[in-house]
Amino acid sequence: MKRLLSITCLLLLIGSACKKSFLNVEAPNVVTVDALANKTGVMQLLVGTYHDVTGLTIHSGWWSTSGTNWIYGDITSGDAYRGGTNDGADGLTIEHFLTQPSTGYLADKWRSCYDGVSRSNAVILAANAATDMTPDQKTEAIAEARFLRGHFHFDAKKIWNNIPYIDENVTDFKVPNTESIWPQIEADFRFAFNNLPGTQTLKGQANKWAAACYLAKCYMFEKNFTAAKALLDSIIPANYGGHGNGVNSQGKPYALTVNFDDNFNAALENNEEQVFQIEFSVNDGSNGGNENIGESANTPAFYPLSSFYTTWKQPSFNLVNAFKTDVNGLPMLDTFNVTNMTNDENVSASDYTYSTYQGTVDPRLDWTVGRRAVPYLDWASPSYYGSNATGYSSYPTSDPSYGWINDRTFGGPYSPVKNNYRASQVGIYSDYYAQGYLLGSAVNYSIIRFADVLLWAAECDVETGDIDDARTIVNYVRARAMNGRQVEVSYDYIGNYLPSANYYVGLYTDPWTDATVARNAVRFERRLELALEGHRFFDLVRWGIASDYITSYLTAETPRLPNDLTGITFTAGKHEYFPIPQQEIDLNPKLKQNPGY
Repeated sequence: MKRLLSITCLLLLIGSACKKSFLNVEAPNVVTVDALANKTGVMQLLVGTYHDVTGLTIHSGWWSTSGTNWIYGDITSGDAYRGGTNDGADGLTIEHFLTQPSTGYLADKWRSCYDGVSRSNAVILAANAATDMTPDQKTEAIAEARFLRGHFHFDAKKIWNNIPYIDENVTDFKVPNTESIWPQIEADFRFAFNNLPGTQTLKGQANKWAAACYLAKCYMFEKNFTAAKALLDSIIPANYGGHGNGVNSQGKPYALTVNFDDNFNAALENNEEQVFQIEFSVNDGSNGGNENIGESANTPAFYPLSSFYTTWKQPSFNLVNAFKTDVNGLPMLDTFNVTNMTNDENVSASDYTYSTYQGTVDPRLDWTVGRRAVPYLDWASPSYYGSNATGYSSYPTSDPSYGWINDRTFGGPYSPVKNNYRASQVGIYSDYYAQGYLLGSAVNYSIIRFADVLLWAAECDVETGDIDDARTIVNYVRARAMNGRQVEVSYDYIGNYLPSANYYVGLYTDPWTDATVARNAVRFERRLELALEGHRFFDLVRWGIASDYITSYLTAETPRLPNDLTGITFTAGKHEYFPIPQQEIDLNPKLKQNPGY
């Protein structure tokens, strides 16, 4: 035990100096094993374990280990391209389904996940050995550590599927990966649910309801819809059709925020929609160690620039097309991708006559995707600079044209919006550590938010036969999009103000009676609501449609972006999961490689 605690302590000292919300415990200069086996030591180890949720450990590769999982969940799904044209070759390897056991990003991610597991186990060992903690204090600390251990194992399982489970009792780490570990992951979240309080003193801490939601997520991945539905009903409050009492860590009943974009605003984080977030911070003395470095290539630059890092995770034509709506304001489930939405892929930056797509679109589009002639948050938009705005400032403008995209023939004309700070927040929720020309972000990332939970419930209704109740739940999510804030107007650089877009989103008013139609609608709603949040590829896999979907996507999308997508193929039975890193197999011969690699 002492050896494990010493190793984890060393990792803590090297890897974390957290300052945001509850991540504000300074690591001492010297920590001995004896210092850890007490209440103070346990709390310090727990803080270090939470820091691993960011993915920024001593094994961090920035993008390869990012807790937002955009590398593994977005660019593999058809929602985004890796973008850019230089550096980070492993990102393109992953986007193109060319990963091998030797791919470096995968080795980084594996080590990062199991570093989190190790830290979780160290908390449990230290708590059990502590002599100055009451039984209740020990139980609560262990419950929090088991929640985090469940998270790290879950993160690894959805990427590799066949992984070993490591708990605090393991001394020989040559553990096989030939048995499903869902029962152990479930047990960790169940213990956390039974032993964590409903509210916590500090905002970023997991509470019992976060554990319940994570347990429901396990059931969703296992296709245990009956168990998931019952658990979700105990979480979801009555005003959303449930019978539950779920609250966030500050005791606020779970609810959808009034505005969709409130979930991606650093000034409004840890709100009633947040179940479990990664807490990021800046300007805190950590030299960027607590900011969202993993998304640093996916943010606007401080100046119009040509950095090869910027404009990664570029939204796809297919994703943007999905936000079209029909005459009733509903998604075009079957026809959305027949033609491309009007865009400026081949339009000169100096062409001031360009105008946006004139058809109706879901207002969530422009809180998700940066596109020309639409304000990008408050970056030089009229509402930010006033009616006397005269064009380019020292910041990127509201028009993400050629100055924001390095190579449109390789990454397309769009840029990501979610999880980026506002221009008015520069210096408050951003800093300069990551790169001199990029601002590190303090915008939290939601691992689970309540909209996600509601859409699980809708999915369960479809799969258990309560089809029309699924419509009611989907309409809760759509009503927020319908009634919430919309992106206002854009400036066309020659003195005219134009509507940002023709926004129109409606509710499903006709009863749902066909399970196939309902299933497609629920899945489509997940895409619209959670786009670019790292979930899409894992959804496709758990639904069992990844191969057919991605093959169809590539057929339509490759002619639109041949420089990036030509020659890509998806192999069923192989590419749903990534290869086990060869170096891990070398270290642990009991690991069996995933099929096809």
